[in-house]
Amino acid sequence: MGLLTEFGELFLPRRCAGCGREDVSLCTACLKLLGGIPRAMEPRYGQIPVVGVSEYSSQVSHMVVNFKDNGRRDILDPLALALARSITAALELAHHSGGRVRLFPAPSSPQARRRRGGSHTAALARRAAELVPELSLEVVDVLLTRRHHDQVGLGAHARQRNVARSQYLEPRASDSISPAGGDESGSESGADILVDDFSTTGATLAESARVLASVQIRPAAGAVLGLGRGGTRFVSPFTV
Repeated sequence: MGLLTEFGELFLPRRCAGCGREDVSLCTACLKLLGGIPRAMEPRYGQIPVVGVSEYSSQVSHMVVNFKDNGRRDILDPLALALARSITAALELAHHSGGRVRLFPAPSSPQARRRRGGSHTAALARRAAELVPELSLEVVDVLLTRRHHDQVGLGAHARQRNVARSQYLEPRASDSISPAGGDESGSESGADILVDDFSTTGATLAESARVLASVQIRPAAGAVLGLGRGGTRFVSPFTV
């Protein structure tokens, strides 16, 4: 894939993954969209707050689509850095005081995983973990999903119905993950965080939380790149 990409760039100029501007992976304007002050949303569905660093927009959506479906791995680091900032803010919101932090990426369908060569959300989470090694982030990619319709264009109630009972745990996952998010000594409580690219109503993350609750795992918050306007309200901005 890398050789094909490099060969193709000999003939086709690289374009901004957000707006299409030529000769740059991400232009300054699109990079700024990923650099907002983290905000927390009370989602319409689910009980946990969701933190994001940008508002859902066509440019940010194009970035994610280009990353996950069009092989634009050149924008992995900017996206992962934005996600890392959301994760950091989510831990602040959860009053995390130390210990292991587990990230549970929202799942992709088996068909999407095969087409993309894996889960794009898990790939973003792993790179985010590498960018903030001081937080001891561990990616636990155990959530799977059955085929369902794309969420784009659906209203709040349709989104909730679309993802209801659509997720499940990877076989044998309940044997390999413990209920508590703390470290092995038990001296610190740790934290569990849900991760996705976008959240509008919170329906997808609420479904992930439901599945994890079946094995006594209760995430403290969700962390995403972009927040839509489908929640009940936005909480005051953070200072990080």
